[in-house]
Amino acid sequence: METKEKRLQEYKFEDYKIVTNFETYKDAEIYAKENDGRLIEVGFVDGADNPVENSKANLILDKKPFRVELPYHHYDVYYSYDETFQDLAKTLQYQKKEANSDMLLEDVLSDQNLAGDRIIIVDNGVINTITTRERIKFLMGGNLYELGVKVPI
Repeated sequence: METKEKRLQEYKFEDYKIVTNFETYKDAEIYAKENDGRLIEVGFVDGADNPVENSKANLILDKKPFRVELPYHHYDVYYSYDETFQDLAKTLQYQKKEANSDMLLEDVLSDQNLAGDRIIIVDNGVINTITTRERIKFLMGGNLYELGVKVPI
């Protein structure tokens, strides 16, 4: 299982670093407090590898750890922190097991919780793909907006 420290990503600049990839807003708040940092919003836009300060997604106001922006405006995006995401994930798992004739009573009754930074993209009511933050940035041509902590070095 991945620890919070291993999950975080650091980007070092001349006199500060930006830490990203927080699972929750609360995690970012705690990290900022413990490391004398401050919450900021950053964007990985136009295929950039490094974050730039960008508050377009209103993450601090909405208390969300990340959002994505796809170049295809007709898609609906569901984040792992949304209740709708968990409902879609459970439906997907059930359909996959049913299609594979792999239904066991324990599977139906167990809590199969898909978590982490997963994102479900839906096109006209049909699930198009399940993806991650990194895939959005590099493979899908989207913009990723993340909550970050700016820490002096």
